[in-house]
Amino acid sequence: MRVCKVMKKKVVVLKPTDTLEHALAILVKHDISGAPVVDGKHVIGLVTESDIIKTIDAYNPKIHFDHETSFAVVYAVLKGKKEFEAVRKEVVGSEKIHVSDFMERAVVTIGPDDDVYTAAKLINKHNVKRLPVIDKNGHLVGIISRADIIRALAK
Repeated sequence: MRVCKVMKKKVVVLKPTDTLEHALAILVKHDISGAPVVDGKHVIGLVTESDIIKTIDAYNPKIHFDHETSFAVVYAVLKGKKEFEAVRKEVVGSEKIHVSDFMERAVVTIGPDDDVYTAAKLINKHNVKRLPVIDKNGHLVGIISRADIIRALAK
């Protein structure tokens, strides 16, 4: 089965100039754990929940994370003995932190005509949860996730 038959064609994207707060809001709004960063139609990076957690940790060195979970921010607030609102204002609400500052630049991609099995192998090899799908011109045309592959296998 080809990737184009399984991928999501409507992709939620971020821009390199988006703030950390905007990136966080987009992930939450769309209930996704990561999104490609595009400049025009070209993928230049990827942002995940993990990248956001690491950025919050880097900008607030009193907070350190033992687990990469959705509860990490709550854990950080408890461990750091800071009020949640203080952390949100200090780090998340900072307009100084942009997506280009913390996005993953080495993005593993796949083509729409590649096999789903190849996508699964890439996801496993690179320990990622999703692959942006790019066409021959390097334009973003979709995204395929682990869940998309599992659904395809179940059919």
